[in-house]
Amino acid sequence: MKAIIIARVSTEEQRDAGNSLPAQVVRLERYCQIKSFDILQVCSFDESAYTNDRSEFDRIIDLILNQTEKVVVCCDKVDRLSRNVFDKRISTLYERALCDKIELHFVSDGQIVNSRISAVEKFQFSMSLGLAKYYSDAISDNIKRAIEQKIRKGEWLSKAPFGYKT
Repeated sequence: MKAIIIARVSTEEQRDAGNSLPAQVVRLERYCQIKSFDILQVCSFDESAYTNDRSEFDRIIDLILNQTEKVVVCCDKVDRLSRNVFDKRISTLYERALCDKIELHFVSDGQIVNSRISAVEKFQFSMSLGLAKYYSDAISDNIKRAIEQKIRKGEWLSKAPFGYKT
């Protein structure tokens, strides 16, 4: 079977640090080798999975949906695919997996979504998506609290204007 590898980080800074994306790709390539999957394409990119504007991810979804043969989509973790339980793209991939048109493999999570998964495995997948969303929402809450505290203390929320000391 052929595989499409998806490695994602959220920001350009994470991409430029050069650790996470290569580590994800190596882990996924090794997994494909062990499973005897032929790698069709490696998709490695930086883009937030929390927003709806995901042009690079949309390109990858089109690649997956345009395959004439069944493919395996390999990600390191569920949160590398999405951090939004309401993302219709994920619903589309999930439904295709249940119809035996693709398989979703989440290597570090140890999850495989295909037409043979049990109710427990479906629940685990939905929980993984929910936890990914919770994590992003919790970070957002923490940032909002930090900003509110800076305002209460009379601190600048950004760098000092030109000519002022930081």
